[in-house]
Amino acid sequence: MNTFSSLTPLLIIVAGALLVLILEVFLKKEKKDYLAYISIVFLLGSVYAGLRFWNQNPSYFNGKLLLDNFALFFIFILAIATILVTLISIKYIFLQNTNHGEYYALLLLALSGMMIMVSSTDFLIIFLGLEVLSVSSYALAGLKREDPLSSEAAAKYFLLGCFASAFIIFGLALLYGVTQSTDITVFVQSFADPNLSLLAVAGIGLIIIGLGFKIAVIPFHMWTPDVYQGSPTPVTAFFSVGPKVVGFAVLIRIFQPYWRAAVNTEAVFAALWIIAVLTMVIGNLIALRQTNVKRILAYSSIAHAGYLLVAILSRDNAGLLFYLMVYLFMNVGAFSAVIALSKKNKEYLELDDYAGIGFKYPWIGATFSIFLISLAGFPPTGGFLAKFYVFSTAVREGLITLVVIAVLASLVSVYYYLRIIIYMYMKEPSRDITIHTENPALFFVLFLCLYGVLQLGIFPGNVLVFIKQAVASIL
Repeated sequence: MNTFSSLTPLLIIVAGALLVLILEVFLKKEKKDYLAYISIVFLLGSVYAGLRFWNQNPSYFNGKLLLDNFALFFIFILAIATILVTLISIKYIFLQNTNHGEYYALLLLALSGMMIMVSSTDFLIIFLGLEVLSVSSYALAGLKREDPLSSEAAAKYFLLGCFASAFIIFGLALLYGVTQSTDITVFVQSFADPNLSLLAVAGIGLIIIGLGFKIAVIPFHMWTPDVYQGSPTPVTAFFSVGPKVVGFAVLIRIFQPYWRAAVNTEAVFAALWIIAVLTMVIGNLIALRQTNVKRILAYSSIAHAGYLLVAILSRDNAGLLFYLMVYLFMNVGAFSAVIALSKKNKEYLELDDYAGIGFKYPWIGATFSIFLISLAGFPPTGGFLAKFYVFSTAVREGLITLVVIAVLASLVSVYYYLRIIIYMYMKEPSRDITIHTENPALFFVLFLCLYGVLQLGIFPGNVLVFIKQAVASIL
């Protein structure tokens, strides 16, 4: 069904971003909180407009932009993530002197780029969406203008982001030279030819490298710890979820038909297998040596990208989608807890700062502990079920060695997750830590993320129904 109305969710987000930019000029700095609420209204409107298309599969631009259930599911995840990040930003940007009106507009524009990427079936349009996301992200990373770490984060993200974009566009050029098309379907069908040119294999390899930067897999992870540490913490939460979710959505679009159509998949499979192993093992091992909580969560994010690659290799799209939804709640929740431990012009990010916090601020300590336990994969949290689904499917597909490595790497991660909890409950504080506790929006997000992690861990059935419908739409 080719209809202009399929652009409605995207146009609502773009309209919201433009309205926020206009209103920012007329609002005083102390009243810019209103821009957050306006952004949330447009985000909810976009979600509502998108859900109305469920099971209808509308498209536009001759099918290049497709709102199938798969795209709608990811739009829903990304919109929820942006709403949560917007809520935890309201008080944070005021306390940390980053209360710039364009902040919310940049979040919406970044979301619009991700919406383009997850709903496109054409590499060229995916690249355009990627650039919209990237340019917005570079600006978001450097919003703490007086902080040299934030400026460093923006510069590193910009340079390595351009590097990743160059890989993608060069790979796209090679694929176009072989297939005379940028359509994913045409590209995949070309791999059914046993005499396929090596340029096509090189092209898909370069695209995987470019996407590897965005989802932060080793050895393309170099930007992640520094950007996570230097960016404003709500932006870090956004980076930890948004680009990773959209990167894996594009990988599913590519590999769902590729595994079936390609005559020879050994080289690509072996490359992804090695990347997954390196990401899980090295990401977790380096995290053991970190003392900054944001850097610990950065290397945790890298390790989880390796677990998600296991789902790509085992062709478990349903498990991958469930993992990403759980990952949204436990990662945004963890960074929300980090934000909660802050005050005006000060964030507490070192492990020593967390000594005794669990008893002094029990609500923050308890929720943070549950998010860390979920990231480690303990029941009855969503993190346990997510890993169980992915690893069990991989075992059924015969990837025994890969699963053993993944489980051992996951066991290593338990140390640095529990290390934070030990500091919160079993270490005597070396100095007095005082925080700003009047932040209802932040505590509301903590509650929502806590509910999401536990609900998905105990009663995942309703979500799995929608996930199966989303996966079925791309088969």
